[in-house]
Amino acid sequence: MGTLVSAIGSGLTLPFLVVYLHSIRHMSLPVAGLVVAVSGVTGLATGTIGGSVGDRIGVGRLLFGGLLVSGMATIALARVRTPLSAVIVVALIGIGESVIWPALNALVASQLAGPNRPRAYALRFGVLNGGLGVGALIAGSVVSLHRPASFELIYLVDGLTTVLFGLIVGIGLRHRSGFRNHPELDGDGSQAKAGYRTVLSDRRFLAWLIASALFVFFGYAMIDGGWAAYATVIVHASPRIVGIGFAVNTGVIVVSQLGVAHLTRRWRRSRMLAGVGVLWSLAWLMAGIADVSGLSHLDVDIALALSLGIFGLGEALLSPVAGALPNDLAPDRLRARYNALGSTVWSFGTIIGPPIAGVLLASSTPLSWVGLVFVGSILAGLVGLNLGRLLPAEIDRPVGVDGDTATAG
Repeated sequence: MGTLVSAIGSGLTLPFLVVYLHSIRHMSLPVAGLVVAVSGVTGLATGTIGGSVGDRIGVGRLLFGGLLVSGMATIALARVRTPLSAVIVVALIGIGESVIWPALNALVASQLAGPNRPRAYALRFGVLNGGLGVGALIAGSVVSLHRPASFELIYLVDGLTTVLFGLIVGIGLRHRSGFRNHPELDGDGSQAKAGYRTVLSDRRFLAWLIASALFVFFGYAMIDGGWAAYATVIVHASPRIVGIGFAVNTGVIVVSQLGVAHLTRRWRRSRMLAGVGVLWSLAWLMAGIADVSGLSHLDVDIALALSLGIFGLGEALLSPVAGALPNDLAPDRLRARYNALGSTVWSFGTIIGPPIAGVLLASSTPLSWVGLVFVGSILAGLVGLNLGRLLPAEIDRPVGVDGDTATAG
């Protein structure tokens, strides 16, 4: 329920932050990219701290606090006028988000046995994207570059839905497993002090972090920080098409979730990651086609929408792996730390991705941005495939319905 409510609000604003800062608040593309990157900087600084706090006080409490901070900062984003005020607000959003996603993943894992986690993450991802799709459709019909108030409205609604999610967690889950601290962390705290040393000594988890960082940088960071700017500034598509494109993206994810949930029982996780790389490279290629001269407006719109649709299919493959893998590797007493370090790669991506996208898109050869993310997605898929050599068989191969390790895939 909380994911659905919050996702509808997030869907209103997801593709528009760079566009909002550039076209409504009149910041240059490179400056807008740097402002967006601040979220990653603060997230990087606070994410590991959040992992330690979550293992001490409980991931549910950490999630509650992160949602309130992020929601109130998003409301304030509607009123920013200068780069400095935008930096402050985006920094607070980064602090909240740096603990939201790892705490939420850990909270799900604390309530479910390992074999059920991939399907639970796939289900939550489907609900998330269903809400994002609804929000994107609404944004496509409401937002206009000629009406700054329309942007202020969607950020206000986004912030309110995030606060509501926090209240749902704080009231509805306060007695559930994972809301309070793990018993093994009580006492003198010696285990907590050694916690991150233990996590960083896990070579399998470090290998996953490298693969995850590549997927974030060449995928999500470029979707959030570059695709909408590419579509509106370079290809000259309207904000309405941006909203429709993200609705197609989320629609594909929602429709494909049942099939993906079935694949999690049969395919190796490393092969699913390779599939993500293939699909994302095709998505970026389709985005590049949208800038080919001679295409009609309809052809351009179709190419842009298809690029996000293909990207969404890759997201559907990645989500159950990205959610379950860190939690399958983590012991209960260090679950928040594993998820926190996993979340830091998102911070790295949002630090590096948007500024690079802004510089390349503002250059004399904006298609160089498409070339970068195309090649990078292929590289990410190859690194993900190589994980199959490092992960234990029982983790790389999902558990079948009968409880035995599946042999297919």
